[in-house]
Amino acid sequence: MSPRKQSTPASESTSRRMRSHRKKIWNIALGVFFFALGVIGILIPVMPQLIFFFLSLVFFSRVSPRLRRAVRRFRKRHPKVETAYQKWRKKSREKRLRIIRRAREMGRNIEEKVEEVLHKDSA
Repeated sequence: MSPRKQSTPASESTSRRMRSHRKKIWNIALGVFFFALGVIGILIPVMPQLIFFFLSLVFFSRVSPRLRRAVRRFRKRHPKVETAYQKWRKKSREKRLRIIRRAREMGRNIEEKVEEVLHKDSA
């Protein structure tokens, strides 16, 4: 058996920083990609452009605190946008919770079936 590698606090913070840096690069790359699709959407009339610009805004705001603040200010200034955003967040949160509940139920069912099999074998 090989001994487990002990992680030091310094190596953990370094790996955390690297992961954070990778996420930042991915967010920027996705933002640029969706922005380019939005520009292509302007040039090609059948292709939508607003959704791509919105997605690029989302990815860029995950990288830039200044842009994130501007988006928050915009939401506060426009209550209809804020209510739509809150409704969307609530809906996605409920969907996530439903998935978690179903997974827990499946786990319990599997647990019960395993116990039934174990009790049959021991009897």
